[in-house]
Amino acid sequence: MERTMIMLAVMLGTMLGVFAHAEEQKYMPMPPAFSAQANPEETLRTYPLGVITKQAAFSHHGQATRAVKLPNGNEGWVYQSGEESGLRTYTLEFDGQDRVVDVLYNERGRHNGMTALQVQAQAAKILGPEAEPAPFEKHSSEEYRQSK
Repeated sequence: MERTMIMLAVMLGTMLGVFAHAEEQKYMPMPPAFSAQANPEETLRTYPLGVITKQAAFSHHGQATRAVKLPNGNEGWVYQSGEESGLRTYTLEFDGQDRVVDVLYNERGRHNGMTALQVQAQAAKILGPEAEPAPFEKHSSEEYRQSK
């Protein structure tokens, strides 16, 4: 009887753990797919940063072409799409908590070197020509010299 109760408790705990994990995963945003036909700017702009785990990235994108250590020490997973002249690579950058914190994009074209952080910051007007300049940049150096 006691053994049956223990088994029942273990089964119940396992089921609750599975449901809790499913509930947690239910609200995780779906990252865009990497493909040769996709608009790279749109892919980088919509990639959810800071929430996608390694497990979720693997489940969604599959096995990476290769894993690399990035110059900042973080781990990167490289995914390739397209062929030869149209080859595109997306590198997922993982932080110490195994979450995607940036996506690096490379190709042989005008979008080479873009990152998700860069594109999302520009879209949010945090960076770029439309952003509000820093207080010390509000006046040109020429205007500043004339005011002295």
